[in-house]
Amino acid sequence: MKKHFLHIGLLFFFAVSYSQNEVSIMQKDKSEFKVNFADGFESLKIKNSKTKQTQLIDNLEASITDKPSHLEINDYNFDGFTDFAVYHTDDGMGVYTIYQIFIFNPKNKQFESLKFPSNFNPQCDMFCDIKVDKTKKTLTSSCRGGAKFHTDFWKYDKNKKLILAQTLSD
Repeated sequence: MKKHFLHIGLLFFFAVSYSQNEVSIMQKDKSEFKVNFADGFESLKIKNSKTKQTQLIDNLEASITDKPSHLEINDYNFDGFTDFAVYHTDDGMGVYTIYQIFIFNPKNKQFESLKFPSNFNPQCDMFCDIKVDKTKKTLTSSCRGGAKFHTDFWKYDKNKKLILAQTLSD
């Protein structure tokens, strides 16, 4: 009986921590940022606790069927600074997790949207089910097209531009 209560308690803890609507980001230069949703998950407020300045990001790619959006922190461009992503499940059957990634610019202390590269021919037409491989310095995006599963491997070139490294289908 105790085992069941512990298991239910852990499930509740992970569900609550998974659905964060606010994150705190501490950068390697000791600046701290509080990121939270505004305007019904359609905007973000990012407050720099050192300068007290607030950055607003409008027009988030929110779910049109009111599926909740979440925040995730990671180093998406492998520069040592912490970035973040907004994600939600797709509006269809909820098969994919769609990501909108924001990269920290240490020069202006602002977060900038990572644009999905249009000069490549990936199998996935957006960032889906993103996985970060810090060892290989790659981002993978996975999706399904018809009966096949596809994985796009993204990396940064010497100019720090995101490029498609490889696509696999099975």
